[in-house]
Amino acid sequence: MSFSFFSGIAIADGGDQITAALSSLLALVALGDPRRWHWQRLPEGAASRHRAAALVGVTGLVLARVQMSFLYFQSCVAKLPHGEWADGTAMWYWGHSIAFGAPGPLQPLVDPVLASSWGVALLTWTPLAIEIGLAGCLLLAQRWRWHLLGAGVVFHLSIAAMMGLWSFALAMIGGLVVLCFPLGSHFDVALPGVLRGASRRSEALAELPPGPDHRVDPAPEDDRTPPRPASSPGSPGLSTPVG
Repeated sequence: MSFSFFSGIAIADGGDQITAALSSLLALVALGDPRRWHWQRLPEGAASRHRAAALVGVTGLVLARVQMSFLYFQSCVAKLPHGEWADGTAMWYWGHSIAFGAPGPLQPLVDPVLASSWGVALLTWTPLAIEIGLAGCLLLAQRWRWHLLGAGVVFHLSIAAMMGLWSFALAMIGGLVVLCFPLGSHFDVALPGVLRGASRRSEALAELPPGPDHRVDPAPEDDRTPPRPASSPGSPGLSTPVG
């Protein structure tokens, strides 16, 4: 679906191309996944029973991580030959662009920074430092990857808020999760307290025995009166038949 959307859209976005590439690689992971949905944990011994599928899935994840690393490397290195990025003035031009400049509500915050030489230099060189750090993310310890993950998320959300490239930001944040999380890790999602309490109450009600309203009524008796058995002679209260 992502490839069809990228191929058929009138105005293509870089985020759409990245989504198509990543979803194609992540499809290799989903092919051998026995879970009904991705928030569930794998059952015990599932990987050993599906070794071929696990190998294909790990290959897809590794290729996606290498793809993201190369993407950030190319993004950083491609900017260096341009004089505006080398001297720290590139963001001044982007900030005053009609198409990609800061929107009206953000201009009071962005304009003072663009008016400062140090502010423009930091806005220009900080993305380069983040990109080259993410390019070498796979060579760093996991504790540094968490810091780079946070920096990358803030970086792409800032681009989305300033330039309006939300689809690009969401695609890159999804790629950052694949790049920075440990291979084979599980992303636990904790429900809010209200939802957890409602879930526990529903489970407790499901375990209760059926109440009076759920008892099966006995079968209705036949409306016809059953025949009375013949009384024996000498029964009290009954007359003896005449012989």
